Amino acid sequence: MTHIELSSNYQTKLMTSFSNLSQQQVESLLGFKFHEFYNNQIPIEEFITRTAPKKLKEKIFDRLIDCILSEGYPEATISSNNELVIIDNVGIILQVIVSYFKRTMKRNDLMLLRKQQIPSKNKQFDKNMEYVIVQTTNNVENNRYLLVVEPKSGSLEKRLIQLLWILKSTWDINNDNKIVYGFLTTGINWQLIIYDGKSWKFSKPSSVLFENMEEQEDQWLQKNTQILDVIYSILSSI
Repeated sequence: MTHIELSSNYQTKLMTSFSNLSQQQVESLLGFKFHEFYNNQIPIEEFITRTAPKKLKEKIFDRLIDCILSEGYPEATISSNNELVIIDNVGIILQVIVSYFKRTMKRNDLMLLRKQQIPSKNKQFDKNMEYVIVQTTNNVENNRYLLVVEPKSGSLEKRLIQLLWILKSTWDINNDNKIVYGFLTTGINWQLIIYDGKSWKFSKPSSVLFENMEEQEDQWLQKNTQILDVIYSILSSI
């Protein structure tokens, strides 16, 4: 991959979550160069192996519209409670999809958890993640982390390194050599991160919401549901 120098502003954002470590130390912990990872984003369509049913998408659309109309559009310049609105919007998507798998496909082993702590070998990086989808077993200690989602207002970049470390920790905890998945999202734009224990993949942003979408359901169904397809693909592959 071509060597591209990071801007000083971007380096500052990357180090926000790891203020006590140098960039070189964090890169060593994660096993790659930030600039190579960030500048090799993959189109989200390449991660879609199955398309979510239209009825599922329509249900999510209705729930999202209810949230937008009642709480406001999740953008800081519009809503003073932006982060809470983002969390609600993200929660709607995950709740409806997990419920669909449990009710329609009898996947009672799937569970959506809130404020779940992901332990790390390095305690200073322990973090409560807003949403985690797990695959449950008879032994709670053996539950498998499948998908981690951290919805936050502001720039996705400043959360990137933290989520990368969380995914590395979940892969270590699962200890089964299977892929782990994570999403960075502002509620509007989502980006997927995949880790298989050796290599990382990072998707280009994909939008789930747009302003005044309540009157444009057909457009939303055609152009803004790729993330729903990705989540559906991930859970279908388990």
